[in-house]
Amino acid sequence: MTNPADPLEAGLSLSARQSRKQPLTERDGVTLREEVRSYSLNQDCKTWNGAIREWRHYIRSKRGVDHVYENTETGEEAVSGSSPHRFAQEYADTQYAKLKDLERGVKERFGRTLHSSMLTLTGSSRPDGGDPLPPVDHLDQLLSSWESVSRDLRRTLDDYRSARLAILEPHPGEGPNNGYFHIHIAVFTDGKIAPEEFGSVLDKHVKHCDIAEPAQHTTDEIQVRHVGASRDWKYNHALAEGLSWAPESIQNLAGYLAEYLGTSWDDPLDAPEHVQAANAVLWATERQRWRPCQTAQQIMSLDQPEPSDDWELVAVEIDGDRREVNPDQGGVDRFETGYDPPDVPDD
Repeated sequence: MTNPADPLEAGLSLSARQSRKQPLTERDGVTLREEVRSYSLNQDCKTWNGAIREWRHYIRSKRGVDHVYENTETGEEAVSGSSPHRFAQEYADTQYAKLKDLERGVKERFGRTLHSSMLTLTGSSRPDGGDPLPPVDHLDQLLSSWESVSRDLRRTLDDYRSARLAILEPHPGEGPNNGYFHIHIAVFTDGKIAPEEFGSVLDKHVKHCDIAEPAQHTTDEIQVRHVGASRDWKYNHALAEGLSWAPESIQNLAGYLAEYLGTSWDDPLDAPEHVQAANAVLWATERQRWRPCQTAQQIMSLDQPEPSDDWELVAVEIDGDRREVNPDQGGVDRFETGYDPPDVPDD
């Protein structure tokens, strides 16, 4: 078993944390990938550790897989090499390229007055002091305030040209929230904004998220920083003298944001256990790690080619064995919790 106090040595063992023994969800009507279905009489989805095991198997199974596409107009088929899944380093490189597009776009639009503010929204994994929440239920509760938070953010930013990007990041460390998600909201504005102006945004999260704790949502923790060449004379002096200095400005906005994505490992199976645990939740629920506002989405899409609708995925080939897929589901089978499970498959 993985020592919870030493997550960097996770390898492919499983954590002994109590939270990892919880089912993914205890609610009915939750859509999950078929791989995490449980045939137990006590629950119809696997534990968090069970989902981590299935996610790791998925990562290994994606190696050496060819994808078969069919032209919807001509019926012609074409085979491509293994395409990167969203936990692969190649996909992380694509994400970073989009962040660079976002950085260039906001710098062009907002110029030398560009500032970045970072808000953080959290939720307790043990709101009543009892057993840890199932990770999917925790994530859904964490996101339950999103509509109110977004609406108040738009109101707060009415007097600014702005864009924003929300990022899900798992908690590290020794606390009970290890592996559970929190939300970072990066806000880009044409001009500096006082942290206190975001107070009502945090209040909306606390009001509409049952597991949010007021003490964890104060404007004292909000970081507002200039983006671009530092205006700090101490930094410029240190730079000239070859000395070390931590400036208040963000020099590399894309790199700054990428740190929150947690995708800096060449092999996702080399990531710390808490990152793998969080990735398993994203995979099982098919949730995305980030959520850009419409402006940010437009900026990141400006240089992207238009997708082609002429080709669709119809099969995969694994060691020469062809397996048909449902194009409407993207090759993913799903189930909803709370329904009678199908017959247990034969061994």
